[in-house]
Amino acid sequence: MFGKIVDGKLIIARNKIEIKNGWVTNPTEEQLKDNGYKEVVRTERQNYDSETEKLVEVYKDNGKNIEISYTKTKLTNEEVNEKLQEQEDVELGKISQLDMLKAIVGDKEVVSKIEAVLKTVSSLENKKK
Repeated sequence: MFGKIVDGKLIIARNKIEIKNGWVTNPTEEQLKDNGYKEVVRTERQNYDSETEKLVEVYKDNGKNIEISYTKTKLTNEEVNEKLQEQEDVELGKISQLDMLKAIVGDKEVVSKIEAVLKTVSSLENKKK
């Protein structure tokens, strides 16, 4: 994979690249290099706690290639809340309209299922910041 860093962002070479006086489709490795692209090398991702942290890609042009490394950062309260909301939505999606109807008529198995989902949702809600 080839890319270049433009304004701090990694631009990956696609099958069509812009050159000084036009475009090249299906560029060769030589054409990519002639237009500032370098081979992209990834370092190994470090372990992190996905509940409270995220990995942010860092790009470094070392002259020969572009190295992607990772920095561990804490999730913001907003990001934590978004993740928790997504988990709540998944949990609530486990309850169908048919389940609700069955619960109304007293299906104890469905009532237990709904109670378990609501307990999980309540627990997620309490974790929000």
